[in-house]
Amino acid sequence: MTQGSTGGPTRGRGRPARLSREQIVEAAVGLVYDDPTEPLTIKRVADAADSAPMALYRYFPDRDDLLHAVADRVLADMRFTAPEGLTWQEKLREWMLLSLEHLRPYPQLLPYIASTRQPAWLPSFSLLTGVLSPLRLDDEDMALAIALVGTTIVGQATLAAKRTPSVDMVPLMKQALEQATEEEQRRVGPVVDALPTAFERLYDVVIDSTVDAIAAMANRSGKGVAKSGRPRVAEARQAALVPIFSSTGLEP
Repeated sequence: MTQGSTGGPTRGRGRPARLSREQIVEAAVGLVYDDPTEPLTIKRVADAADSAPMALYRYFPDRDDLLHAVADRVLADMRFTAPEGLTWQEKLREWMLLSLEHLRPYPQLLPYIASTRQPAWLPSFSLLTGVLSPLRLDDEDMALAIALVGTTIVGQATLAAKRTPSVDMVPLMKQALEQATEEEQRRVGPVVDALPTAFERLYDVVIDSTVDAIAAMANRSGKGVAKSGRPRVAEARQAALVPIFSSTGLEP
């Protein structure tokens, strides 16, 4: 992180450092990464940037605006260069795995990443259009595939950040099962015991489902309206819901 003056005149005693928007964002990213659970406040960022809190308001009207900028920076840094010789499926799986790991240290930024209106997703869009280019998807299906991948990654990162750890969940559920019938205990008990392993495998299953949904878009024959009479993109959208809802336990 860069702190203090950015190359301007030497600071006088009590004179705040000359700031830039980039310096503030860099300081904020470092704070969130170093302590993900500590709320990011204007004062903490100002201290990290060696400046007065009021100076930050020249660049950011409020805390939400700052957090959006920090989220955009984190997104823009989500880059991946695929090794040569991989299939598009392998490249997509690798990118989804690396992207989740990239987002894990930033749980408090996830709501802002999910709602960002900035062009911070463009590096990811560029990469994904390259990865998926062998499929020759039309523009609508390509947009749908990219939206599916992005929402799946952010959704899974949010679930991982908010979900009760399995090590805590299992004893609580076992305790609740003591009030259930013997039949329910027999049927549900082994499933509860298997939850930790299931959650370890969950994202791999979600990735496979996402890859399968995109492959289904590419394999779907015909243009415009499919035999069912529904627009082809609508069918693809329904297929795309499967991995999204599988990560939440809901039904599409």
